[in-house]
Amino acid sequence: MALNYDIEIEVSGKEHHGKTTLVAYLAKLLEDAGVDLIVQRADPQIDEKLNLSLENLKEKLSGKKVFIREIQTIL
Repeated sequence: MALNYDIEIEVSGKEHHGKTTLVAYLAKLLEDAGVDLIVQRADPQIDEKLNLSLENLKEKLSGKKVFIREIQTIL
């Protein structure tokens, strides 16, 4: 089965620096905005973090520095 999506978001970074928390936070924001979302689970903690409130996730991300790069692909 081929996955069908319009935008792909990939989160990378050092171990124990908040990647899974950021994925959970973004997933909640996007779902609240009505976006049809697929979350690929790589870290077993993702389900636990997806159950946290936005406020709790926001607190965990406080003080983190995030770099976002927009890339256009041609398919």
